[in-house]
Amino acid sequence: MNGFELYLIAGFAGGVVRGLSGFLKNLKKEKRPRFDWAYFGSTVFVSGLIGGAAGAFMEGNWKTAFLAGYAGIDFLENAYKSSPLAGLAKRS
Repeated sequence: MNGFELYLIAGFAGGVVRGLSGFLKNLKKEKRPRFDWAYFGSTVFVSGLIGGAAGAFMEGNWKTAFLAGYAGIDFLENAYKSSPLAGLAKRS
């Protein structure tokens, strides 16, 4: 396995961990959370894909790629929350 594949896998794992931690955070916040397997699976998978892309761009070692995958999801989430699109989604 070459470096690119390792960074891609580590970034994907970082994204998946971030998706799972977001789910657990929501689980603690709500008294009776609704659990939708399709939504959960797609969210964690998309987090993994974006994390994998972020990790693939990182050169160094797998730990840096993992952290890039984890932090990449936070970056995109905060960018979305501060964009005008977030206000449109809340209105509908």
